[in-house]
Amino acid sequence: MAASVAVADVPGPGATSSSIPVANPVDLSTLDISNGSDAALAAQFEQDGFCVAPGVADASQLEACRAAAMEALDECKARDPGMGVGQRAGYREIVQRMPGRYEMRHGLDREPLLNLRRRVEKSLAFETARRILRDELRILGCSVVIAERDCAAQAWHVDGAHLSPTEHKPAHVLNIFVPLVDVTRGGGTEIKPGSHFLTRNLAKQMLLARIKKTLRPPVVPLVTPGDALLFDYRVLHRGTLNNTGGARPVFVLTVAKPWFRDLVNFPKRALFPEVDAVDATT
Repeated sequence: MAASVAVADVPGPGATSSSIPVANPVDLSTLDISNGSDAALAAQFEQDGFCVAPGVADASQLEACRAAAMEALDECKARDPGMGVGQRAGYREIVQRMPGRYEMRHGLDREPLLNLRRRVEKSLAFETARRILRDELRILGCSVVIAERDCAAQAWHVDGAHLSPTEHKPAHVLNIFVPLVDVTRGGGTEIKPGSHFLTRNLAKQMLLARIKKTLRPPVVPLVTPGDALLFDYRVLHRGTLNNTGGARPVFVLTVAKPWFRDLVNFPKRALFPEVDAVDATT
């Protein structure tokens, strides 16, 4: 997940996380998973800027992943108890994106998280990503995003810019999110459906969408344990208030067209210089 690009808040006056409708994933009863349901999910992704792929991991697998991620976070905090906020204050292994919200690459070689990555790479979510990217896919990065208990909601943002200032082009980079705890009762990722068409020129496109009455309300996609949320780098989104009662770790696999490079995600300085540099793409 790249360092985000903040944008103006977009919900209407008085909108709160508790009043946000929940978006259901594609009705699987209409899909033949054994015969290319990734096509239907890819179609939803292109229309909405996101989709939910079911059954990416066993729910029983997630607890061990959560424990491994939290152990790795504790190690990072022990090494730098006063870690600052922002990329410049972070490390190649971890950056605190906002107070209480970390993106971490440390510990991803531990067995539970490594096994989860292998599962994701063989899942319907990955096949959907491959279809979205027209079979031109490389793994750009792998991380865990952790919102600590009661961490505030993020500002609305996109993770990356459009390729063209004049026309909408197909997705070139996207995230695959696998929550490691049950987020159905404690928030998750909030998305503005269809906003990947608007963020190329947000002020103008948002105004036109309001005039045409095509602006859609924000939603929190329903991601049950073991499911994965896929979303376009260009879609407006934010992490909601974490009211799960504990930390909310999410495993993230970012995939992109082979030529795309992310030069602003993590700084070069190391928190654990005695350890080989993390290679999040292999």
